[in-house]
Amino acid sequence: MLRNVPMVKVRGIWTPRIDYNRLARDVALALAKKQERLTGNEIRFIRQHFEMTLQAFGSRFDVSHPAVLKWERAGDKPPALKWPVEKDIRLFILDRLLSRPKAFKELYETLREEAASPSKPLEMNVTQAA
Repeated sequence: MLRNVPMVKVRGIWTPRIDYNRLARDVALALAKKQERLTGNEIRFIRQHFEMTLQAFGSRFDVSHPAVLKWERAGDKPPALKWPVEKDIRLFILDRLLSRPKAFKELYETLREEAASPSKPLEMNVTQAA
C-alpha cells in the first residue's frame, strides 16, 4: 500500500507520480539482499535492469547464454543455479548500484575470483556484506 504518494494530473486524471527508475533500482537492491534463492523471473529482471543481453550476462558470470535462458525459464521457481554464481549475481547488483568504499570493491573482486574457482567452497552471508 502506498501512502503520501505525490500525484500528477495526466490527461485530466489524477495518477500516482512514480519514479520507475528509482523503483527498479530499489527492487534490484531488495533482490540482492533477500534471504531466499533468486527465481528465474528475478534473474530476468536483474539482467534487463542492467540492460544486458543473454550473451553478455552469461559471459559476465562465466556461463553460456543457453544456461541464462534456462535459469530465466524457471519462472517463479529457483533455477538450478549454483550458490557461488548466485552470490556473484547479488554482489554484482550491489557493486553496480551502491556507492561503496574501496574495501567493498576489493572484497567483491576477491569473492568473484573465489567463486570462479571450483576447488574451494565459498561461504558468505550476503545480507551481512550489504
